Amino acid sequence: MELTNLVAVDEFPSLPDQAPSEVYVIRNIGLRDGTHKFHRYPGKFIPHVPRWALKKHAAHLSGGVVIDPFCGSGTVLVESALAGQMGFGFDVDPIARLVSKVKTTPLDERRLLSYQEQVTEYVSSTASGTFQPKIPTLPHWFSQQAIRDLSILRDAIDLFRSDADIYDFLLVVFLAIIRRSSNADNQTQKTYVSHTHPKTPEAAKPLFLTTLQDYVDRILEFGQLVRLMGGKGEVLGPWDARAFAELWQSRELPFADLAITSPPYVMTVDYVYNQMAEYFWIGDLFGLSTQDEQNEHKQMYIGTQKVSRTTYASEFRLGISSIDETIAFVSDKDTKNGYIIYKYFSDMKIHFSEMARILRPGAHYVMVIGDSIISGFPIETHTLIEQCATEVGFVQEHSFAYEIRNRHMRFPRAGRGGLVKYDWIVDFRLDR
Repeated sequence: MELTNLVAVDEFPSLPDQAPSEVYVIRNIGLRDGTHKFHRYPGKFIPHVPRWALKKHAAHLSGGVVIDPFCGSGTVLVESALAGQMGFGFDVDPIARLVSKVKTTPLDERRLLSYQEQVTEYVSSTASGTFQPKIPTLPHWFSQQAIRDLSILRDAIDLFRSDADIYDFLLVVFLAIIRRSSNADNQTQKTYVSHTHPKTPEAAKPLFLTTLQDYVDRILEFGQLVRLMGGKGEVLGPWDARAFAELWQSRELPFADLAITSPPYVMTVDYVYNQMAEYFWIGDLFGLSTQDEQNEHKQMYIGTQKVSRTTYASEFRLGISSIDETIAFVSDKDTKNGYIIYKYFSDMKIHFSEMARILRPGAHYVMVIGDSIISGFPIETHTLIEQCATEVGFVQEHSFAYEIRNRHMRFPRAGRGGLVKYDWIVDFRLDR
């Protein structure tokens, strides 16, 4: 669908009433407010989306339960906590879980400032480090000075392993400066060294200390706000969005009052590859130090392109006519891509079934969904995914679009996936 009329707003209206050709443009992106600034995670969506959903569907609740089953960098969990709600999230990506946990975990001020002073003293007075990534091509990605400084920083952080919350906080500060101190380009999600536009890396140690001060100020402010509002954010673990209802119930968690998320795109961004520089330095913490480990892990993501040839050797159909027609059309051009589309919508249908088990009857599920171009064919994911939801008891109440204006949210997929120009906000209700 071609959207041509831009409607500028500061926040999404309570009852969106777009004409077919209209698309919202948010004047103030606000991605860097508070702890939202922590880490440039791939595919981060704007906090205006959960704010709209919370105001519309949870404003009457106090301590209501909000779930984000693809929590990414924790945007929904942060906004839920700030709104006085109990936000729960999970994700298969380990950096996502780490960042989400840190962004939503208030820290004791006296303890944090004491550790900040100790880290600063260690980093400032140490000339060499012991930690060394086991990556043969490390000098391609980092200068020798950057390697020495990052090694010192990792050693400094490892001194505080006994205090899990502080340790995780320091790791996220570390994550925030790795790409900027590397030779890899800063202006794209993909990790690569540009030879046409060579980069001058920032010095790692002063960048870390500056970022540390900034993040300390932000997490202390966040703690003050959530204590005032009474909200909370919690990351539940590396749960799979296709099989989590039993885990939710085994934890004796209450039915959720609202769900807000942004699921992966068809032929999703490669989260591991896009954070490759970061995994060089912290991959050992997650068992993702080697390329083989990383490639195996990639298969866990919904929408992944990491599929085996044997999986698409035979015919595949979902049983939903509009989706099967799309699968057949793309398969005629590229069988693998046809299978990827089939697997994506099959997984999302299973996901909706899981969500129906843990949402209260009548609860809303607000999704941010981007369309794609695969094998030259436009895939209107936001309309096809409605069919998956309808199959298991959801009905769509609203659907409206906004223009993506933050370049770090765009996926540079060359000719294979096209440029994601709009995001669609689709508001489902569990009709039972």
